[in-house]
Amino acid sequence: MRVEQLAGDAQLSVDTIRYYQKIGILHAPTREGRVAVYDGSHSDRLHEIRKLSDDGFSLAQIQRLADSAPHPLLTSLNGAADSLSLDELITASGINREIVHLAVDAGLIRPLNTDGEQFGIATLSMLKAGVELLDAGVPFDELIHLAVRHADHVESVAKDAVALFVKHLDETSTSSQTQLVESIVPLVTELVAQHFRQTLVEQVGRHLLDGGRSE
Repeated sequence: MRVEQLAGDAQLSVDTIRYYQKIGILHAPTREGRVAVYDGSHSDRLHEIRKLSDDGFSLAQIQRLADSAPHPLLTSLNGAADSLSLDELITASGINREIVHLAVDAGLIRPLNTDGEQFGIATLSMLKAGVELLDAGVPFDELIHLAVRHADHVESVAKDAVALFVKHLDETSTSSQTQLVESIVPLVTELVAQHFRQTLVEQVGRHLLDGGRSE
């Protein structure tokens, strides 16, 4: 399509399209002789730019995003400014490198979505908690097995949770998606964490009432 059609479909001016190209947030068209030709990828990119703008991000912020970068909401939620490389994580945790690699391979700890090489600062406390359990006498292989079971179930529930929120909250007009997500994630985290803690305490209580006998 020509630039005029692209601008019309996107409800933008031709000058805006060319400005987006100039600052690098819209990729260049192909050329057929002296004619610039645009396609669906340009329409998709303009839709993405509009969505990010509606979510509260400036053109300068959008400009800094690579085409392959995740949605900036994820960067915000992951706290990418407070991140550690794998080597930094190993050094700070004091844990054997092989054990950390096992935890990564098993999906127990995951890198941030920014480049796949940085880990959130909260990962450090997770690793330290695991070390304390090992020091308390929990066998490594059994702890890993339990953690993997937990991770499998959590991922399934998290996927359903996202689907639920998208279905019922995506059309909100009272706040931007940025504000919505930043408020929902801590609330759901607290809900799930407290539910798990309550369930864990109940199981400890049953174990104690049972005289410490295993089922």
